[in-house]
Amino acid sequence: MKPRLLIIAYDFPPSESVGARRPGELARFAAAQQWDVRVLTATAARPDTPDVGVPESQIVRAAPVPRSAQLVSSVRRAEARSRVGRRQLLTMLGVVGREVLIPDACVNWVVPAVRRFLSGQRGWRPDVILATNPPASAYLVAAALSRRLGVPWVADYRDLWTVGNDYWPYGRTRVRRAVDHWMERRLLRSAAACVTISEPLAEIMRNTFGVDTQVVMNGIDRRPSAAAAEVPDPGTGPGTRTLTLAHTGRLNPGKRDPSPLLDAVALLGPQAGRVHVVFAGEDNGVAQAAVERAGVADSVTNLGEVSAEKSWRVQAEADVLVLVMWNDPRDAGTVPGKFFDYLRARRPILMIGYQDGVVAGIIRSRRAGFVSSDPCEIADQLRAWLAEKDGSGRIPELPASILDGFYREDQMDRYLGILADTAAQGRPARST
Repeated sequence: MKPRLLIIAYDFPPSESVGARRPGELARFAAAQQWDVRVLTATAARPDTPDVGVPESQIVRAAPVPRSAQLVSSVRRAEARSRVGRRQLLTMLGVVGREVLIPDACVNWVVPAVRRFLSGQRGWRPDVILATNPPASAYLVAAALSRRLGVPWVADYRDLWTVGNDYWPYGRTRVRRAVDHWMERRLLRSAAACVTISEPLAEIMRNTFGVDTQVVMNGIDRRPSAAAAEVPDPGTGPGTRTLTLAHTGRLNPGKRDPSPLLDAVALLGPQAGRVHVVFAGEDNGVAQAAVERAGVADSVTNLGEVSAEKSWRVQAEADVLVLVMWNDPRDAGTVPGKFFDYLRARRPILMIGYQDGVVAGIIRSRRAGFVSSDPCEIADQLRAWLAEKDGSGRIPELPASILDGFYREDQMDRYLGILADTAAQGRPARST
């Protein structure tokens, strides 16, 4: 019999979220390897839903409980009466929500997801369940189905939860942190295995929760992007004396700050006019504030949030891709999904962040770019790239060999081994 796998992922294709890629590619790879795959997700189908290798009939798309119309109208009335603006009101509601919605704002998906799957399974029972986080509510769904069906489940951590870098900045109270940590520990007692994306993160999980955690990185999509395929190689068009650097994705104040790069551009003096920095991502003011501090507005274009295809195009048109991470040892194990997009584009990467982390090590070992958070060092590297453009008119793309071992199928093959071993144990998860 084919091994049977249930993947629980709040985000799944056709969602363009980075978080939808890992479960989407695992579903595709598992189905290609003759696994019987089912998917449980909150993402609705669309007429243009891409083929993920799993028939739509085997994807259960369970919508979260809709917001109460009465609650929405109450918020709107409060907004009309309040002297604060809509943004401030939503911020206040967000603060309250972070304290009362446990484990996260997607908790309204848990009951519909469990009920929808159980009512539509028609005798189908998985050998193993995989739930990917964030959101952590996916773990509640997995634990509930594991108990009901008597099968083991695996906790996939794309990002860590209560011991992760993105958990602490959001102002949770001490009581809420204690509740979340207790819930995570309790849920992990019911999981048969844990998987995360880097060895430093796996070590945190082992030391904090005493759970055996294995590593399966994200990877590079071998299938080319249509947008990237249409773009000519940088340096072949007009204005080739300009060095174009591009950053795609979200910036965060105090953690993912492009100031070292923009300060480096300012240090170039007259050559600053030959450098063009493009930001494509949510416009939360971080890039603009850094531009104003550095005084390099003439060298920067801020596109704001763009589609996935536009993001691919921006990357393909750049000479150099900019990866902004947190310059802190706590970020050593972070490996953004965007990093693999950058490798796929085969442009040199300028990484700003912690120099002894996993990503920095890969960039240095594979000679895929330059790592520094020092504006003076970055300015020297920009001068070197400008000189290279003067000499040959282009920045050469990275060799294809840098991608070896980083394709998704390389990683997914390992993942299927972990899932097969877990299914073979044949023991139901322990009760929470």
